[in-house]
Amino acid sequence: MRRLWAFAAVILLALPVSAAVPVRVAVVANRYDSVEKWLQACRIPYTVIKYADLNHPDIYRRHDAIFFPSGMEPPPETSINILSRGTSIQGVTLREGHYELDRKELARKLRAFIDGGGSAYFSGYSWDILHGAYDDFSFFYGFPYIGSAGTIDLRLEEDLLGFVSSPRFSAHMPFSGWVAVKSISNADVLAGGRFDTPRGQKEGPVIVRLKRKRGEAYYTGYYTGETGNPIMRFLVIRVAFGSLLTSLEAGAGRWDQTSGVRMVDMLLPGETSRRYTVPLKKGRNTIFFGSESGFFQADVYSGDALIASRQTWEREFALDVRATVEGTYGLRIFPAGNGRSIPYAISVKHGMRLVPYFRRVVLAFLFFLVIAALVFINRFMNPRKYSGRAR
Repeated sequence: MRRLWAFAAVILLALPVSAAVPVRVAVVANRYDSVEKWLQACRIPYTVIKYADLNHPDIYRRHDAIFFPSGMEPPPETSINILSRGTSIQGVTLREGHYELDRKELARKLRAFIDGGGSAYFSGYSWDILHGAYDDFSFFYGFPYIGSAGTIDLRLEEDLLGFVSSPRFSAHMPFSGWVAVKSISNADVLAGGRFDTPRGQKEGPVIVRLKRKRGEAYYTGYYTGETGNPIMRFLVIRVAFGSLLTSLEAGAGRWDQTSGVRMVDMLLPGETSRRYTVPLKKGRNTIFFGSESGFFQADVYSGDALIASRQTWEREFALDVRATVEGTYGLRIFPAGNGRSIPYAISVKHGMRLVPYFRRVVLAFLFFLVIAALVFINRFMNPRKYSGRAR
């Protein structure tokens, strides 16, 4: 029997991996954010679009994820012609081909894209595009550009904390005038901290997630072209493959457990495994895993002790973990064979898995029980009367 399983494993590894549907990613051409470097490092195909294309409805229909980096809008000097004689300016005209976006139309299309299940990334000076769609940003003194150059000790939270596996991260802001946010309503703060401004130190969010109906948008005031940066890795892969996590959550949500951290990642060339930290509740927990192709192994550690492991020839699987105490545990993902550059999603849930859609089943049962009780009471209070001629 063991030989049969070994033979099957060899055959599975030898078979060509079925091609997944290619992710449709667009990046708006920009001047400041080198997000394309990370897309290239992760071997994620993408299309570069122009700022003037953002009002075209086809842009949103043709893509699943769109990156709106800092510095998208062309500078004014590139759109004008200056007529002069010597040192005297004779006139200023707009260059042929100049195009100004309809911001209201852009906001409407962007809302429809994100609400309909799209993923979007915004950084730095592109905040106004996201704010125009949802009106969520608030700034100190009503002015966005007051961040001073320097280093911020970021406090990481939720999914970003699990991905980076550290509660703190030192972020260097290389220039003054970066967008310092006071608050963003209806958003999950993934990283925040104290930073310097010309009017003293302030504290606010730096990286946030906005969940809007079926989709998500991420805003970051911190961005860098350094391809080894874990925060940029988290943002780029999460936005590009947000649909993979959505698909995994559709199955994981059947069990009506309490939601925990969620991550999307891949192994890059030279990496043999990936390690994360996941908070687990005391008692039953489940780690749901799904990939586009290839096969993986998931190990859970309490300190250095292995407490759960799962390796299966399935692209989606669930690993049940019983935690003796509530706390932070280690999760390591290994590829089975050539599993690099293959995106995968992880979703941690808390609680027992009893019956799929257990809450719905219970609610439906209670509903029919109430209906049956009302019918019984009605018949008891209003007994059926018979009439007819006596014989």
